[in-house]
Amino acid sequence: MTETAFCSVIFPANLIYFKDFLDSLEQQTDSDFILLLFNDGVENLTDYLKESSLNYKIINVKGSISETRTQLFEYLKKSTFEKIIFGDTDDYFSLNRVEDCREFLNKFDIIANDLILVSEKKEVLSECYWKDRQELRGLINLESIKFFNFLGLGNTAINRKILPESIFFDPNIVAIDWFLYSIILKSKIKVGFTSSSFIYYRQHGANIVGRKELNFEDFKKGFTVKLNHYSNLARVIPEFQYLATQYLDFMDSLTESNYKKIIQKNKIQNPFWWEEIQL
Repeated sequence: MTETAFCSVIFPANLIYFKDFLDSLEQQTDSDFILLLFNDGVENLTDYLKESSLNYKIINVKGSISETRTQLFEYLKKSTFEKIIFGDTDDYFSLNRVEDCREFLNKFDIIANDLILVSEKKEVLSECYWKDRQELRGLINLESIKFFNFLGLGNTAINRKILPESIFFDPNIVAIDWFLYSIILKSKIKVGFTSSSFIYYRQHGANIVGRKELNFEDFKKGFTVKLNHYSNLARVIPEFQYLATQYLDFMDSLTESNYKKIIQKNKIQNPFWWEEIQL
C-alpha cells in the first residue's frame, strides 16, 4: 500500500475547477499516491471521476468549515499514510509536486510550496509569488507565522506523525490552516519552503492573497478572522493573549478611515495570507 495521500476537500462551488485539479494530478511525475477526496456536499461525485486514472477514495463529511476539517484530520490521524500532501480543488499543481514533496518530507516535517497566481481562465499572472521573501530563507518556526501565514492546506505537505493527538477547531475559526500549523509549530520540528514545485493559485472572489486590493468589507472580515485566530490560539499558547487583546480593543475603532491608514501603512509586495491586515 502506498505511504502517500494527496488530500483535498471538494464542495459544489469548486466543481467548475475540478477538471484542472484532476488533470494536474493525473500527469504527476510520481503517481505513487492515493487521492483522498473529502466530499462536502457534492452529489454523485463518482460521475466526475469516471474518466480519471487516479487511485482515489471518497470520504463524506458534513457541517461547517471547522467541523468538516475536524473530521478530515481525525481520519488522517487514524490512517496508515506516512506522508500527506494537501491541495485545494480550485487550484492545480506543477507536475513534479508529488515527487518533490515526497523527497522533501524525508528531511523536513513540513514542506510548503510557492504559488504562481493564475486567472480563473488559467492565464499566468505572476512568477513564483514568494520566492524573494526573506522570511522564507531562514529558520521557520512559530514566530515566522505570528502575524501572517504562508502554511496553507493548499500548499503544504506533512509527515503524519507530527499531527496533534487531539484535533478540534472552534466554530469561530476560519483560518483553520493557520491555527493548526501554529499548534504544530509549538514543537521543535523542521519546516522547509520550496519554489522548485508550486501551486497554480487561481484568483477569484474568495482569495485573500493576490492582485486585488482589499476593500473595507474584505478588511473587516479579515480583521475578524485574525481576532478569532488569536483569541483561540491564546487558549493553547498564552503568549498570544496580548495579540488577542490588542485586536479586540481595536475592533470598536475599526472605521473606513482607519482601514485606509492601515492599508497605506502595510503596502507589501507579494503579501502572505492575512499580512495586509495588521495594526
